[in-house]
Amino acid sequence: MKASEVLKEIRQVLSKTKEQGHSTVSIEAMENYLTLFDKDIENDTYYMSLNQAAELAKFNAENDRNIAQANNQTAHSLEMFRSVITAGQSALKSSMVVNGGAAVALLAFTGKVWETQTSEAVAGSLTSSIFIFCLGVLCAALAAGTTYLSQLAFASDWVKVGHLINFFNIVVVLSSYGFFGFGAFIAANSLGAHFGL
Repeated sequence: MKASEVLKEIRQVLSKTKEQGHSTVSIEAMENYLTLFDKDIENDTYYMSLNQAAELAKFNAENDRNIAQANNQTAHSLEMFRSVITAGQSALKSSMVVNGGAAVALLAFTGKVWETQTSEAVAGSLTSSIFIFCLGVLCAALAAGTTYLSQLAFASDWVKVGHLINFFNIVVVLSSYGFFGFGAFIAANSLGAHFGL
């Protein structure tokens, strides 16, 4: 029942009371009437439908908000995953390039050193450095290969295995960088000994 209908109903009751010759209305009688009228309103389907419509609108708004929030979280997770993959690929490529480039440069330099007179210690150190750089390339290649296995594990919902392989890949790539640092140190010492620095 609408508010205008409520007022119309009250006016009709007051009008009937006035027609019966009464000029005043008892407060107690008015309260009793409003109590009965209130019960009629509780049973009125108009107010029930308004309440249901409000509840439905509230549910739809909350549902839309939850869907939007889930979509945002999914998009954020996807972007973070892509950035992690890109960073991992960059680390793998740079470890291969750094170690491979160092090995090739030392090979070229070692060829020149063999033409001149040099000590066996210097030649042995340069050869060891090349071997260490090759180990660094091998580590980077191993990490690149096992990256596929970690992705396969995650795709198959073997999360623990995926994390374990991923941890192994991180250790191997860091080892590749360690091999580069160690090989560069040995190469620098042997070059210093060769040139008398």
